[in-house]
Amino acid sequence: MELATFFQPIRGYRLSAQIAEQLQLAILSGAVAEGERLPPERELVERFGASRASVQEAVHQLELQGLVTIRRGSNGGAFVIKPDFAKVSAMLETVIRANRFDPRELYQARLLIEPGVAAIAASTADANTVAALRGAIEASKQRVERGERTTPVSPNFHYLLAHAARSDLLSMLVSSLLSVRGSQRHFGRPSSDQIRICAHERILDAIECRDTEAARQAMTEHLAQLLDEVTVTAP
Repeated sequence: MELATFFQPIRGYRLSAQIAEQLQLAILSGAVAEGERLPPERELVERFGASRASVQEAVHQLELQGLVTIRRGSNGGAFVIKPDFAKVSAMLETVIRANRFDPRELYQARLLIEPGVAAIAASTADANTVAALRGAIEASKQRVERGERTTPVSPNFHYLLAHAARSDLLSMLVSSLLSVRGSQRHFGRPSSDQIRICAHERILDAIECRDTEAARQAMTEHLAQLLDEVTVTAP
């Protein structure tokens, strides 16, 4: 499809947002491929019938979204890049924190997502991944034995499990939720640490056996317990 078909003169208000939407559509449709440069600023001004300031603001929005990178110099411009999942994850984390969701909502979201992640991991995890997950559990046991309560029990277990699913999207979602959970410093009751570690072991045992349904069920029970703790301790 010709690039020109994506660009229509704009009118009304929120001009920069309208321009950004049209540029985003052109990028996501593949009309402007990764590594290619967007049309020069003066050309965009002419096509959209907008001011330079509106075009510049629109391109800046695309940069914040991780869709383009700005290069300076005679051969510079706005070049399309592959979205950086780390940046997107950080943005999602910021949005979640800014909205100050109830901790129960975070656990409810995890309860919807992570059992499926565990099931996928049961079919994709290799020996190295299993070893890494075992290592995370052992590290948790050692911290509990030392009486350390400065961090949640074994957050690395859930991070590693998300990566084991081999899905950038799932990893991004889970990592964002876990980061927000960690920032809230909700650890539950000290006596629950061993219960959580045992839950992780049941999940990993199912993954090592490649039992997808057992992994899904073990994760569901684990997160349901965490949600129950939050509900009990919430004001």
